[in-house]
Amino acid sequence: MKTVKNFIKSMVYFFSKKCIVFESCPDMGDNSKAVFDEMIRRKLNKKYKLVWLIFDDNVDYPKIYNVEYVKKETKKYRKTILTAKCFICSNRFVYSDVAKQKSFFLTHGMYVKNPKEYYKVPDEIDYCLSASEGLKEIQANAISAPIEKMFALGYPRNDVLTETKMDLSKFFGNYNKYIVWYPTFRQHNSGMGTGSKHAFPIVWNKEYATKLNDYAKKTDTLIVLKPHFAQDVSKIKNWELDNLRIISDSFFIENNITSYQFVASCDALLTDYSSIYFDYTLCDKPIGLIWEDYEDYEKNPGFAFDMKYYMQGGEKIYSVEELCSFIQNVADGVDVLQEDRRKIRDVANFSIDGKSAMRVTDFIIKKAKL
Repeated sequence: MKTVKNFIKSMVYFFSKKCIVFESCPDMGDNSKAVFDEMIRRKLNKKYKLVWLIFDDNVDYPKIYNVEYVKKETKKYRKTILTAKCFICSNRFVYSDVAKQKSFFLTHGMYVKNPKEYYKVPDEIDYCLSASEGLKEIQANAISAPIEKMFALGYPRNDVLTETKMDLSKFFGNYNKYIVWYPTFRQHNSGMGTGSKHAFPIVWNKEYATKLNDYAKKTDTLIVLKPHFAQDVSKIKNWELDNLRIISDSFFIENNITSYQFVASCDALLTDYSSIYFDYTLCDKPIGLIWEDYEDYEKNPGFAFDMKYYMQGGEKIYSVEELCSFIQNVADGVDVLQEDRRKIRDVANFSIDGKSAMRVTDFIIKKAKL
């Protein structure tokens, strides 16, 4: 019976007009989007239909020649999977068992937290992207992928981190400094949690948040907090603080910019156990690592590598007072860990030339015979 099904799938593939399928979470983003943009630039949509697999079909997606948006887990979705020349995914694994199809997993960042419980590369995935040769083996171990499937060419989405920056005053007004805060999730909106006791580190109650806001105001600094897309934000969504703003993914859609275009334009980054730490080293700007619940995370879910070595490029912050000191350094133009951060930048990134989308697209075209 299985042989008959495979034969039918192969016939559907053989006689159908081929397409290139893209996936990301959130929809139309991450490394997949950067490769998509490069393929559009090269006019591959004149040769193949480019199909985005989406969760939300209520969004007004860009109207581009020969580009289609197909909702996941529908009849049309299943047909699309059978007619794909190749799959380009960065969050959920997308593939089929038709032999001639190729599947490229571009990932959504270097795995800092131990992902083995959630991510294990299926045999059907042909290639997995790494940001650098220096992190390739660590990443392969983290997602249980054979090292032969890994290819290191840099993350396409990171190209914008090396490009000309935007004027943020048009979005928020004029400030001396802009600091972006990208925490990883503590309490997933699905109910899943980590070892952390709080929804957000440091500012887990209004008193601490107000203290931080007051200090930011004193130094004419705006802190823009962008919660993880999976984070439960119910505890903070009603805060009204002038110098501590909260944005969501809709901010980028409404302003027609990408998350990393915005991040690259800020004067410093706050994060914690997140891959954005490695990415932001390309900006060569201060990084503060919120380490308040480090021991909780070390127990659950654990870490994928030696945190002492790889995270040496960020200032460790355990309290609201230390966070205020970091803000003061940024306001004064003091960068205390620049040398250490550059060392990690060169280990964690294939290149600083801003051409990863070109390299990865060349690789996909060659391997998928596009």
